[in-house]
Amino acid sequence: MIGESIIVLAGLGFGFGIFLAFASKKFHVKHDPKIDEVISVLPGANCGACGYAGCAAYAEAVVLNKEVPVDLCIPGQKAVADKVAQLLGREAGGKKTKLVAQLKCNGGKNEAGEKYKYNGVETCRSAAILSGGPKSCSYGCIGFGDCVNVCKFNALKMGANGLPVVDKAECVACGACVKACPKGLFKLVPHENKVHVLCSSKDLGKVVIKVCKVGCIACMLCVKACKFDAIHVVDNIAEIDYSKCTECGACVTACPRKIIVDERKR
Repeated sequence: MIGESIIVLAGLGFGFGIFLAFASKKFHVKHDPKIDEVISVLPGANCGACGYAGCAAYAEAVVLNKEVPVDLCIPGQKAVADKVAQLLGREAGGKKTKLVAQLKCNGGKNEAGEKYKYNGVETCRSAAILSGGPKSCSYGCIGFGDCVNVCKFNALKMGANGLPVVDKAECVACGACVKACPKGLFKLVPHENKVHVLCSSKDLGKVVIKVCKVGCIACMLCVKACKFDAIHVVDNIAEIDYSKCTECGACVTACPRKIIVDERKR
C-alpha cells in the first residue's frame, strides 16, 4: 500500500515537472537588455515621481511602450531624459520648467501657538487625527517633520522655529513631501519664481488674527497693488498666478501681515 502511494506521488511529481518545464518555455517572456541599460542611467531613488512603482518599473515601461515619455524622471531632470532618449533612439522633448517644493506656511512656534498639549505619536499624520493637530491654526504646519523623513534627497530639514526648511538647490520636485503633509502645505512651484505666499489658511481674517501673527487676513491690499492681475484672493487666501507674476514686489510691500515674501531679499 505504501509502495503504491510512493509510486503515485512520484508519478504526479514527474508529470507536474514536465508540465512546468513546458510552461516555462511556452510562456517565457524575453527580457529586453535595454531595460537594464535604462535602469543604469536612472538615479535609483525609486521615489515614484514618474508615476511608476520605482525606477525598474519605469525603465520597463519606457522601453516596451513608445507612448511612455522619456522625460518622466523628475530627479534626473533633463540630463537623464537625454540619456534615456539616446539609448532608445527617441526625441527627448523640449526643456521643462524646473520645479521645487515650497512650504505655504510661515506660522512657526513664535507666530502660532498651541490649542492643546500633544503627547501622542510624534508624526504629523498621527497628530492631525486629533482635532487637526495641536497648532492653534487649523491649517498650520504641525512641525513633526513627516516631510523631512520622506525626502530622499536631503532637501528638507527642520528649522529652529519648528517649520521645515527647503534647500531648493537640492530639491528635485519628486513630490514626496507634498504627499506626506497631512495639511497639504507643500506645493511644487517654478524654481525661477521668488515671490511666494507663505500661508494656506482659509479662515476669516478675524479668526486668523487670533491664532497666528502672520496669517493671511484676505485684506485684498495685495490684489489692489498688483498691476499685472497676478494675485487674487480665493477662499480667504492670496494666490499668485506665476504665469503672470513679474516679481515687481508690489504685493510684498503692500501685505500688512508680511506673508508674501521675496526670497531674494530674505
